Amino acid sequence: MLRSLLALSLCLTAASFFAAELPAEETVKPTVVHVGEMCGGCANKVHKRFDDDEHVLRVECDIDENTVTFYPASKPYTARYLWVELDEIGKTPTKLIGPDGTFNSEPKK
Repeated sequence: MLRSLLALSLCLTAASFFAAELPAEETVKPTVVHVGEMCGGCANKVHKRFDDDEHVLRVECDIDENTVTFYPASKPYTARYLWVELDEIGKTPTKLIGPDGTFNSEPKK
């Protein structure tokens, strides 16, 4: 019985430790950007631009849905930043849905 309680206590302690260390993507809402077209080359271009970006923790491209999903890093991005950066690499957004709202044209900020 004592071993079971000790094991349970250790599991709960470990669980609380790992819960405190969850990445930002688990606690904040991502931004989903719809683009006109998305292919494998497009996805590579998006990853090349954003994989090492200090504002982006993770980026996911969905070729079937023509979307790019951004998860913010500790130094977050703005809706305008994502819109402009995608436009500059030829992936002009048609719609952006994020914590700051929904945009069908380039955001002001």
